[in-house]
Amino acid sequence: MLNRLLLIATLALTLAACGATPAAPAATNAPAATNAPATELRKVTLAMSYIPNVQFAPYYVAAAKGYYKDAGIEVVFDYNFENDVVQRAASWPESKVEFATASGTSTLLARQQGLPVKTVDTLYQQFPVVFFAKSSTGLKSVDDLKGKTVGIPGRFGESLYALMAVLYANKLDESAMTVQEIGFTQAQTVLEDKVQVAIGYAMNEPVILRQQGEQVDVLRVADIYDLAANGIVASEALIQQDPQLVRGFIMASLRGLRDTLDNPDEAYTTSLTFIPEAQLGDPTLQRQVLQESLPYWSSAKTASEGLGFTDADLWAKTEQFMRDAKILAGPVDVSAAFTNEFIK
Repeated sequence: MLNRLLLIATLALTLAACGATPAAPAATNAPAATNAPATELRKVTLAMSYIPNVQFAPYYVAAAKGYYKDAGIEVVFDYNFENDVVQRAASWPESKVEFATASGTSTLLARQQGLPVKTVDTLYQQFPVVFFAKSSTGLKSVDDLKGKTVGIPGRFGESLYALMAVLYANKLDESAMTVQEIGFTQAQTVLEDKVQVAIGYAMNEPVILRQQGEQVDVLRVADIYDLAANGIVASEALIQQDPQLVRGFIMASLRGLRDTLDNPDEAYTTSLTFIPEAQLGDPTLQRQVLQESLPYWSSAKTASEGLGFTDADLWAKTEQFMRDAKILAGPVDVSAAFTNEFIK
């Protein structure tokens, strides 16, 4: 058990939102899928919001199967953290970062701050943050949070927005529960009964606890007050100056996503070739992380609108919440914050 618990701090950071400060790993090139000369391809950088991890499987699959090369692109995966990657994408061409992975909430915040970025593809069709607890705690509804001690990594990022959104949707004050900052130790803290409930990612901490033999109840924030989640952002300058590059990158990425959804076992095996052994951790756990991610990458709307679809109504709802909660200092033009023009 100890060895598995030592993975928690690392795994809990996998989808950690902006505000993380650890030193970022160096950029890594994807393994080549074909032998096409590099001079025939345009090199572009995708700034990833974490270390190599199975959460990036669709992009790994697109690279390994040559979908980017089919579009005349060679992708460099540059691993970093979200508060930095959005700024770097906004600074293209000086930054030489064409694309970045970031949440919808981060895009809205960036635009509030005058950063000219736009979401061009939404990967997570549902906000993936959850409240979770041992089943013995009895977490079935928001009412069950009342009077409980709720662990949160800190007062920043998507976990904080999840807490605020649930309170907002139910007209509750934080005083209804005891909120405790516990860092990225949510699974271990719940396991050791230091808090009754914690906030984390659906494909992360609950998976860790179940692997310890615990029965876990999960309260999905998406079912209470859904928020705009992770996708790909690009600068307005890149979109205006080279829309064909944006389209080629997005269409290739979506081919990788479709293959991942259709054959997750193959996608998992492919992903392992991109993840250094030192960062892999428990392979069985990582496979389950990928499996739990799949339902969040498609929806009823993507069935009709296409994978990568960004929902205008959801973004408007997210912007309204962020203003009312004082996360945004004022209105943000939602219609200018994303586009669906490149997903079809």
